[in-house]
Amino acid sequence: MARFLLAWELGGGLGHATPLAQIAAPLLAAGHEVHCALRDLSILLPVFGPLATHPRLTVWQAPVWQPTLNGLPPPATYAELLFRAGYLDAQRLQGLVLAWRGLLSSLQPQLLLADHAPTALLAARGLPMRRALCGTGFFMPLRRQPMPAFRDWEPMAPRRVHTSEERALATCNQVLAPLGQAPMAALHELLAADERFLLTWPELDHFPARSEEPGTRYWGALPGATEGDTVPWPAGDFGRVLAYLKPEHAATEAALACLQAGPWSTVAYVPGLAASLKQRHASPHLVFSDRPVSMAQVGYTADAVLCHAGSGTVTAALQAGQPVVMLPMHAEQLLFARRVQAAGAGSLLLEGEVAGQLADRLDQALRQGPMRQAAQGFAQRHGASASQVALQVAQRCIQLATG
Repeated sequence: MARFLLAWELGGGLGHATPLAQIAAPLLAAGHEVHCALRDLSILLPVFGPLATHPRLTVWQAPVWQPTLNGLPPPATYAELLFRAGYLDAQRLQGLVLAWRGLLSSLQPQLLLADHAPTALLAARGLPMRRALCGTGFFMPLRRQPMPAFRDWEPMAPRRVHTSEERALATCNQVLAPLGQAPMAALHELLAADERFLLTWPELDHFPARSEEPGTRYWGALPGATEGDTVPWPAGDFGRVLAYLKPEHAATEAALACLQAGPWSTVAYVPGLAASLKQRHASPHLVFSDRPVSMAQVGYTADAVLCHAGSGTVTAALQAGQPVVMLPMHAEQLLFARRVQAAGAGSLLLEGEVAGQLADRLDQALRQGPMRQAAQGFAQRHGASASQVALQVAQRCIQLATG
Protein backbone atom coordinates (compact mmCIF):
# COMPACT_ATOMS: atom_id res chain seq x y z
CA MET A 1 0.00 0.00 0.00
CA ALA A 2 1.34 3.42 -0.98
CA ARG A 3 0.62 6.77 0.64
CA PHE A 4 -0.37 9.80 -1.44
CA LEU A 5 -0.76 13.48 -0.60
CA LEU A 6 -3.03 15.41 -2.96
CA ALA A 7 -2.53 19.15 -2.50
CA TRP A 8 -4.48 22.23 -3.56
CA GLU A 9 -3.13 25.61 -2.44
CA LEU A 10 -4.16 28.45 -4.79
CA GLY A 11 -7.26 29.32 -6.80
CA GLY A 12 -10.95 29.19 -5.98
CA GLY A 13 -14.18 27.50 -6.94
CA LEU A 14 -14.53 23.77 -7.49
CA GLY A 15 -12.07 23.40 -10.36
CA HIS A 16 -9.12 22.25 -8.23
CA ALA A 17 -10.80 20.06 -5.63
CA THR A 18 -12.97 18.19 -8.14
CA PRO A 19 -10.06 16.67 -10.12
CA LEU A 20 -8.36 15.64 -6.89
CA ALA A 21 -11.55 13.92 -5.73
CA GLN A 22 -11.87 12.09 -9.04
CA ILE A 23 -8.25 10.89 -8.86
CA ALA A 24 -8.54 9.97 -5.17
CA ALA A 25 -11.41 7.56 -5.88
CA PRO A 26 -9.42 4.98 -7.93
CA LEU A 27 -6.43 5.33 -5.59
CA LEU A 28 -8.65 4.38 -2.66
CA ALA A 29 -10.34 1.65 -4.67
CA ALA A 30 -6.90 0.15 -5.30
CA GLY A 31 -6.27 -0.08 -1.55
CA HIS A 32 -3.95 2.91 -1.06
CA GLU A 33 -3.86 5.59 1.64
CA VAL A 34 -4.81 9.07 0.48
CA HIS A 35 -4.35 12.39 2.25
CA CYS A 36 -5.84 15.60 0.81
CA ALA A 37 -4.62 19.06 1.82
CA LEU A 38 -7.28 21.45 0.54
CA ARG A 39 -7.39 25.22 0.44
CA ASP A 40 -11.13 25.34 1.18
CA LEU A 41 -12.56 22.62 3.39
CA SER A 42 -16.10 23.95 3.10
CA ILE A 43 -16.45 22.30 -0.31
CA LEU A 44 -15.29 18.87 0.89
CA LEU A 45 -18.73 17.25 1.11
CA PRO A 46 -20.20 18.90 -2.01
CA VAL A 47 -17.20 17.77 -4.06
CA PHE A 48 -16.09 14.48 -2.47
CA GLY A 49 -19.56 13.26 -1.44
CA PRO A 50 -19.50 9.84 0.30
CA LEU A 51 -15.78 9.58 -0.43
CA ALA A 52 -15.16 12.21 2.26
CA THR A 53 -15.74 9.62 5.00
CA HIS A 54 -13.70 6.84 3.43
CA PRO A 55 -11.59 5.16 6.17
CA ARG A 56 -8.37 5.52 4.17
CA LEU A 57 -8.92 9.19 3.27
CA THR A 58 -7.65 11.89 5.63
CA VAL A 59 -8.29 15.56 4.95
CA TRP A 60 -6.08 18.46 6.05
CA GLN A 61 -6.30 22.21 5.89
CA ALA A 62 -3.68 23.32 3.38
CA PRO A 63 -1.28 26.02 4.63
CA VAL A 64 -2.32 29.10 2.65
CA TRP A 65 -1.31 32.75 2.44
CA GLN A 66 -3.87 34.94 4.24
CA PRO A 67 -2.82 38.62 3.80
CA THR A 68 -4.27 40.67 0.96
CA LEU A 69 -1.68 42.74 -0.90
CA ASN A 70 -2.87 46.06 -2.28
CA GLY A 71 -1.37 48.23 -4.96
CA LEU A 72 -0.11 45.46 -7.24
CA PRO A 73 -0.98 45.56 -10.94
CA PRO A 74 -3.02 42.67 -12.40
CA PRO A 75 -0.70 39.66 -12.64
CA ALA A 76 0.80 39.16 -16.07
CA THR A 77 3.23 36.31 -15.39
CA TYR A 78 3.39 33.21 -13.23
CA ALA A 79 5.87 35.02 -10.97
CA GLU A 80 3.33 37.79 -10.38
CA LEU A 81 0.69 35.21 -9.48
CA LEU A 82 3.14 33.98 -6.84
CA PHE A 83 3.55 37.52 -5.48
CA ARG A 84 -0.04 37.31 -4.23
CA ALA A 85 0.76 34.03 -2.46
CA GLY A 86 3.63 35.35 -0.36
CA TYR A 87 6.54 35.32 -2.81
CA LEU A 88 7.44 38.96 -2.16
CA ASP A 89 8.52 38.34 1.43
CA ALA A 90 10.84 35.40 2.16
CA GLN A 91 10.54 35.70 5.93
CA ARG A 92 6.75 35.47 5.90
CA LEU A 93 6.69 32.83 3.17
CA GLN A 94 9.00 30.73 5.34
CA GLY A 95 6.11 30.06 7.73
CA LEU A 96 4.03 28.48 4.98
CA VAL A 97 6.96 26.44 3.74
CA LEU A 98 7.70 25.11 7.23
CA ALA A 99 4.03 24.17 7.66
CA TRP A 100 3.98 22.31 4.35
CA ARG A 101 7.32 20.68 5.12
CA GLY A 102 6.07 19.58 8.53
CA LEU A 103 3.00 17.98 6.96
CA LEU A 104 5.09 16.27 4.29
CA SER A 105 7.66 15.04 6.80
CA SER A 106 4.97 13.69 9.11
CA LEU A 107 3.00 11.89 6.43
CA GLN A 108 6.00 10.77 4.33
CA PRO A 109 3.95 10.16 1.16
CA GLN A 110 5.53 8.28 -1.68
CA LEU A 111 3.95 10.79 -4.08
CA LEU A 112 2.91 14.42 -3.81
CA LEU A 113 0.27 15.31 -6.42
CA ALA A 114 -0.03 19.10 -6.63
CA ASP A 115 -2.91 20.99 -8.24
CA HIS A 116 -1.82 24.66 -8.22
CA ALA A 117 0.22 24.12 -5.04
CA PRO A 118 3.60 25.80 -5.69
CA THR A 119 4.50 26.26 -2.01
CA ALA A 120 3.92 22.57 -1.36
CA LEU A 121 6.37 21.86 -4.19
CA LEU A 122 8.85 24.36 -2.78
CA ALA A 123 8.63 22.71 0.64
CA ALA A 124 9.07 19.23 -0.87
CA ARG A 125 12.47 19.98 -2.38
CA GLY A 126 15.02 17.58 -0.97
CA LEU A 127 12.47 15.30 0.67
CA PRO A 128 12.34 11.63 -0.40
CA MET A 129 9.17 11.54 -2.47
CA ARG A 130 8.10 11.65 -6.09
CA ARG A 131 6.28 14.75 -7.32
CA ALA A 132 3.58 15.18 -9.94
CA LEU A 133 1.50 18.11 -11.18
CA CYS A 134 -2.08 18.03 -12.38
CA GLY A 135 -4.43 20.63 -13.78
CA THR A 136 -4.97 22.75 -16.84
CA GLY A 137 -2.18 24.24 -18.89
CA PHE A 138 -2.40 27.63 -17.18
CA PHE A 139 -1.04 26.23 -13.92
CA MET A 140 1.87 24.51 -15.67
CA PRO A 141 3.57 27.37 -17.54
CA LEU A 142 6.08 26.76 -20.28
CA ARG A 143 9.49 25.62 -19.02
CA ARG A 144 11.38 28.67 -20.18
CA GLN A 145 13.47 31.36 -18.57
CA PRO A 146 11.72 33.66 -18.11
CA MET A 147 8.30 32.07 -18.36
CA PRO A 148 6.32 34.10 -20.91
CA ALA A 149 3.71 36.68 -19.92
CA PHE A 150 0.13 35.56 -20.45
CA ARG A 151 -1.65 38.94 -20.75
CA ASP A 152 -0.90 39.08 -24.46
CA TRP A 153 -3.75 41.52 -25.06
CA GLU A 154 -1.78 44.27 -23.27
CA PRO A 155 1.64 45.76 -24.07
CA MET A 156 4.22 44.23 -21.72
CA ALA A 157 7.72 45.58 -21.17
CA PRO A 158 10.24 42.71 -21.38
CA ARG A 159 12.04 44.17 -18.39
CA ARG A 160 8.94 43.70 -16.24
CA VAL A 161 8.81 40.01 -17.12
CA HIS A 162 12.48 39.51 -16.23
CA THR A 163 12.31 41.60 -13.04
CA SER A 164 9.23 39.82 -11.69
CA GLU A 165 10.74 36.41 -12.30
CA GLU A 166 14.06 37.39 -10.70
CA ARG A 167 12.20 38.66 -7.64
CA ALA A 168 10.15 35.49 -7.18
CA LEU A 169 13.20 33.29 -7.79
CA ALA A 170 15.23 35.21 -5.21
CA THR A 171 12.45 34.72 -2.64
CA CYS A 172 12.38 30.97 -3.30
CA ASN A 173 16.13 30.68 -2.87
CA GLN A 174 16.09 32.70 0.34
CA VAL A 175 13.53 30.23 1.71
CA LEU A 176 15.50 27.18 0.55
CA ALA A 177 18.80 28.26 2.08
CA PRO A 178 17.86 27.68 5.77
CA LEU A 179 16.49 24.28 4.78
CA GLY A 180 19.89 23.28 3.41
CA GLN A 181 18.56 22.99 -0.13
CA ALA A 182 20.43 24.07 -3.26
CA PRO A 183 19.20 27.24 -4.95
CA MET A 184 17.17 27.05 -8.13
CA ALA A 185 18.69 28.46 -11.32
CA ALA A 186 15.32 29.34 -12.88
CA LEU A 187 11.79 29.79 -11.57
CA HIS A 188 10.37 27.03 -13.76
CA GLU A 189 12.40 24.57 -11.65
CA LEU A 190 9.81 25.17 -8.92
CA LEU A 191 7.40 23.14 -11.05
CA ALA A 192 9.84 20.33 -11.85
CA ALA A 193 8.09 16.99 -11.45
CA ASP A 194 8.27 13.31 -12.30
CA GLU A 195 5.01 13.64 -14.24
CA ARG A 196 2.84 16.52 -15.50
CA PHE A 197 -0.79 15.54 -15.88
CA LEU A 198 -2.19 18.06 -18.36
CA LEU A 199 -5.91 17.54 -17.81
CA THR A 200 -7.04 19.29 -20.96
CA TRP A 201 -7.08 18.88 -24.72
CA PRO A 202 -4.49 20.36 -27.11
CA GLU A 203 -7.10 22.59 -28.73
CA LEU A 204 -7.79 24.30 -25.39
CA ASP A 205 -4.32 24.57 -23.89
CA HIS A 206 -3.78 28.10 -22.54
CA PHE A 207 -0.27 28.00 -24.04
CA PRO A 208 -0.46 26.64 -27.62
CA ALA A 209 3.35 26.87 -27.90
CA ARG A 210 3.60 23.93 -25.46
CA SER A 211 3.52 21.60 -28.44
CA GLU A 212 7.14 22.63 -29.04
CA GLU A 213 8.22 21.24 -25.65
CA PRO A 214 9.54 17.66 -25.86
CA GLY A 215 7.62 15.04 -23.94
CA THR A 216 4.35 16.97 -23.77
CA ARG A 217 1.40 14.66 -23.16
CA TYR A 218 -2.25 15.66 -22.88
CA TRP A 219 -4.11 13.24 -20.64
CA GLY A 220 -7.50 14.75 -21.50
CA ALA A 221 -10.17 16.51 -19.52
CA LEU A 222 -11.89 14.73 -16.68
CA PRO A 223 -15.63 14.02 -16.92
CA GLY A 224 -18.19 16.27 -15.30
CA ALA A 225 -18.54 15.87 -11.55
CA THR A 226 -21.09 13.25 -10.54
CA GLU A 227 -21.59 14.76 -7.09
CA GLY A 228 -24.17 17.52 -6.81
CA ASP A 229 -27.88 18.14 -6.85
CA THR A 230 -30.30 17.09 -9.55
CA VAL A 231 -32.69 20.00 -10.05
CA PRO A 232 -35.81 19.55 -12.22
CA TRP A 233 -35.92 21.82 -15.25
CA PRO A 234 -38.56 24.56 -15.04
CA ALA A 235 -40.91 25.37 -17.90
CA GLY A 236 -39.42 27.10 -20.93
CA ASP A 237 -40.11 27.67 -24.60
CA PHE A 238 -36.66 27.66 -26.20
CA GLY A 239 -34.01 25.33 -24.82
CA ARG A 240 -32.43 24.55 -21.46
CA VAL A 241 -29.61 26.67 -20.03
CA LEU A 242 -27.45 25.60 -17.10
CA ALA A 243 -25.90 28.70 -15.49
CA TYR A 244 -22.96 28.54 -13.06
CA LEU A 245 -22.16 32.10 -12.02
CA LYS A 246 -20.39 33.96 -9.21
CA PRO A 247 -22.14 36.84 -7.40
CA GLU A 248 -18.89 38.85 -7.26
CA HIS A 249 -18.79 39.19 -11.04
CA ALA A 250 -19.91 42.72 -11.91
CA ALA A 251 -22.31 41.51 -14.62
CA THR A 252 -23.94 38.60 -12.76
CA GLU A 253 -27.08 40.57 -11.93
CA ALA A 254 -27.37 41.67 -15.55
CA ALA A 255 -27.02 38.03 -16.61
CA LEU A 256 -29.70 36.90 -14.15
CA ALA A 257 -32.04 39.65 -15.36
CA CYS A 258 -31.53 38.40 -18.91
CA LEU A 259 -32.25 34.80 -17.89
CA GLN A 260 -35.34 35.92 -15.99
CA ALA A 261 -36.67 37.82 -19.00
CA GLY A 262 -35.74 35.30 -21.65
CA PRO A 263 -37.77 32.35 -22.91
CA TRP A 264 -35.28 29.70 -21.80
CA SER A 265 -35.64 27.06 -19.12
CA THR A 266 -32.77 27.83 -16.72
CA VAL A 267 -31.24 26.15 -13.68
CA ALA A 268 -28.74 28.50 -12.00
CA TYR A 269 -26.14 27.80 -9.34
CA VAL A 270 -24.80 31.07 -7.91
CA PRO A 271 -22.99 30.23 -4.64
CA GLY A 272 -23.24 33.01 -2.08
CA LEU A 273 -25.98 34.94 -3.88
CA ALA A 274 -28.14 36.86 -1.41
CA ALA A 275 -31.59 35.40 -0.78
CA SER A 276 -33.17 38.74 -1.74
CA LEU A 277 -31.54 38.56 -5.19
CA LYS A 278 -32.71 34.98 -5.67
CA GLN A 279 -36.25 36.10 -4.88
CA ARG A 280 -35.95 39.08 -7.21
CA HIS A 281 -34.79 37.04 -10.20
CA ALA A 282 -36.64 33.76 -9.68
CA SER A 283 -39.40 33.10 -12.20
CA PRO A 284 -41.40 30.14 -13.54
CA HIS A 285 -38.54 29.41 -15.97
CA LEU A 286 -35.54 30.34 -13.75
CA VAL A 287 -34.82 28.29 -10.64
CA PHE A 288 -31.81 28.39 -8.32
CA SER A 289 -29.93 25.42 -6.90
CA ASP A 290 -28.49 25.85 -3.41
CA ARG A 291 -25.73 23.32 -4.05
CA PRO A 292 -23.45 22.48 -6.98
CA VAL A 293 -25.34 20.81 -9.79
CA SER A 294 -24.35 17.36 -11.02
CA MET A 295 -22.78 17.96 -14.42
CA ALA A 296 -23.07 14.25 -15.14
CA GLN A 297 -26.87 14.39 -14.69
CA VAL A 298 -28.43 17.85 -14.97
CA GLY A 299 -25.54 19.10 -17.11
CA TYR A 300 -26.01 16.41 -19.74
CA THR A 301 -29.67 17.35 -20.23
CA ALA A 302 -28.90 21.03 -20.86
CA ASP A 303 -28.75 22.54 -24.34
CA ALA A 304 -26.19 25.23 -23.49
CA VAL A 305 -24.10 26.33 -20.51
CA LEU A 306 -23.51 29.84 -19.20
CA CYS A 307 -20.46 30.17 -16.95
CA HIS A 308 -17.29 32.11 -16.19
CA ALA A 309 -15.07 29.84 -18.32
CA GLY A 310 -13.97 27.56 -15.52
CA SER A 311 -12.23 24.71 -17.31
CA GLY A 312 -14.11 21.95 -15.50
CA THR A 313 -17.53 23.37 -16.33
CA VAL A 314 -16.61 24.15 -19.94
CA THR A 315 -15.04 20.79 -20.72
CA ALA A 316 -17.96 18.95 -19.11
CA ALA A 317 -20.30 20.90 -21.39
CA LEU A 318 -18.21 20.16 -24.48
CA GLN A 319 -18.07 16.45 -23.61
CA ALA A 320 -21.86 16.56 -23.82
CA GLY A 321 -21.79 18.49 -27.10
CA GLN A 322 -23.18 21.67 -25.52
CA PRO A 323 -22.04 25.15 -26.60
CA VAL A 324 -20.90 27.52 -23.87
CA VAL A 325 -21.36 31.24 -23.33
CA MET A 326 -18.54 32.49 -21.11
CA LEU A 327 -18.21 35.57 -18.89
CA PRO A 328 -14.53 35.35 -17.82
CA MET A 329 -13.60 36.90 -14.47
CA HIS A 330 -9.80 36.94 -14.68
CA ALA A 331 -6.87 36.37 -17.01
CA GLU A 332 -6.81 32.57 -16.76
CA GLN A 333 -10.49 32.32 -17.69
CA LEU A 334 -10.13 34.90 -20.46
CA LEU A 335 -7.25 32.95 -22.04
CA PHE A 336 -9.28 29.75 -21.84
CA ALA A 337 -12.45 31.39 -23.19
CA ARG A 338 -10.49 32.74 -26.15
CA ARG A 339 -9.29 29.22 -26.98
CA VAL A 340 -12.85 27.83 -26.79
CA GLN A 341 -14.16 30.68 -28.95
CA ALA A 342 -11.34 30.19 -31.47
CA ALA A 343 -12.37 26.52 -31.70
CA GLY A 344 -15.90 27.67 -32.53
CA ALA A 345 -17.58 25.88 -29.60
CA GLY A 346 -18.40 28.92 -27.48
CA SER A 347 -18.70 32.65 -27.20
CA LEU A 348 -17.20 35.04 -24.65
CA LEU A 349 -18.53 38.33 -23.33
CA LEU A 350 -16.69 40.93 -21.26
CA GLU A 351 -18.45 42.62 -18.34
CA GLY A 352 -19.65 45.63 -20.31
CA GLU A 353 -21.10 43.47 -23.07
CA VAL A 354 -23.36 41.23 -20.97
CA ALA A 355 -26.44 43.42 -20.63
CA GLY A 356 -26.64 44.21 -24.33
CA GLN A 357 -25.46 40.98 -25.94
CA LEU A 358 -26.11 37.99 -23.67
CA ALA A 359 -29.60 37.23 -24.98
CA ASP A 360 -28.33 37.12 -28.57
CA ARG A 361 -25.34 34.91 -27.65
CA LEU A 362 -27.60 32.45 -25.82
CA ASP A 363 -29.90 32.31 -28.85
CA GLN A 364 -26.90 31.51 -31.04
CA ALA A 365 -25.77 28.76 -28.68
CA LEU A 366 -29.20 27.17 -28.48
CA ARG A 367 -29.85 27.06 -32.22
CA GLN A 368 -28.56 24.43 -34.60
CA GLY A 369 -25.59 26.18 -36.13
CA PRO A 370 -21.77 26.34 -36.28
CA MET A 371 -21.34 26.74 -32.50
CA ARG A 372 -23.37 23.64 -31.72
CA GLN A 373 -21.66 21.70 -34.49
CA ALA A 374 -18.24 22.60 -33.08
CA ALA A 375 -19.31 21.57 -29.56
CA GLN A 376 -20.61 18.26 -30.87
CA GLY A 377 -17.27 17.77 -32.61
CA PHE A 378 -15.55 17.99 -29.21
CA ALA A 379 -17.96 15.40 -27.85
CA GLN A 380 -17.22 13.04 -30.73
CA ARG A 381 -13.44 13.43 -30.36
CA HIS A 382 -13.14 13.45 -26.58
CA GLY A 383 -16.38 12.50 -24.84
CA ALA A 384 -15.98 8.73 -24.83
CA SER A 385 -12.44 8.75 -23.39
CA ALA A 386 -13.13 11.16 -20.52
CA SER A 387 -14.42 8.46 -18.17
CA GLN A 388 -11.01 6.73 -18.21
CA VAL A 389 -8.82 9.78 -17.53
CA ALA A 390 -8.98 9.67 -13.72
CA LEU A 391 -8.22 5.94 -13.70
CA GLN A 392 -5.28 6.38 -16.07
CA VAL A 393 -3.86 9.21 -13.96
CA ALA A 394 -4.28 7.16 -10.79
CA GLN A 395 -2.55 4.16 -12.36
CA ARG A 396 0.41 6.33 -13.35
CA CYS A 397 0.52 7.81 -9.83
CA ILE A 398 0.68 4.30 -8.40
CA GLN A 399 3.56 3.45 -10.76
CA LEU A 400 5.45 6.54 -9.62
CA ALA A 401 4.81 5.82 -5.95
CA THR A 402 5.71 2.14 -6.04
CA GLY A 403 8.33 2.02 -8.79
